[in-house]
Amino acid sequence: MSATERYSRQILHWGEERQQQLEAATILIAGVGGLGAAVAELLVRAGIGKLYLVDDGIIDWPDLNRQLLYSETDIGLTKLEVAKQKLQQINSNVVVELLPQRIDATFHCPSDVSIIADCLDNYTSRFHLEAGLADESFLIHGGIEGDQGQILTLKKGQSHPLADIFAGAQQPAGDIPVSGPGATIISGYMANELLNIILGKPQLLNRFMIVGLSDLHLDFLDV
Repeated sequence: MSATERYSRQILHWGEERQQQLEAATILIAGVGGLGAAVAELLVRAGIGKLYLVDDGIIDWPDLNRQLLYSETDIGLTKLEVAKQKLQQINSNVVVELLPQRIDATFHCPSDVSIIADCLDNYTSRFHLEAGLADESFLIHGGIEGDQGQILTLKKGQSHPLADIFAGAQQPAGDIPVSGPGATIISGYMANELLNIILGKPQLLNRFMIVGLSDLHLDFLDV
């Protein structure tokens, strides 16, 4: 099957040139849970060229309400191995590289990556992720808690650091409340912004988009 046939419906939407840019792109997804699993699947279905996936987690029952790549038969398995298998079943043309690690002070982003999706669930790892990026890299931050989600695009070395933007923020105690539909909405926005960045047209650079999931309102905040 040709790429033109496989991606015919989205090529009608954005054209051959954009599809070729997507197929040449490499993206790193940090965290393959509620947000990251859905972002990865959307990019693979769209025909991204290469994905790096970073995680050290094991699939557990509470994951299944929102982590769309995983099912009951995957309980106890590593997220990365299951994610790679299922993503390549969706699209065998996509290169999927695994980085099985927790993101800490030792993290360094692979040299062929300049677009990174922060799908993590804690501030410490987010700050270490940003610190491990090369200057000029684009970082898309996504987060969700209860009825509120947020997306923000930063450019390393030009934007304010995440550690400054979230200075004084407190990590929620215990598990973070999150629903499947909420995580899917935020991951869809993140995937869309990743496609914008590949085209060189980010829409949320230095600009928070706050999504009210209960009433579907949007607010914007420049940072």
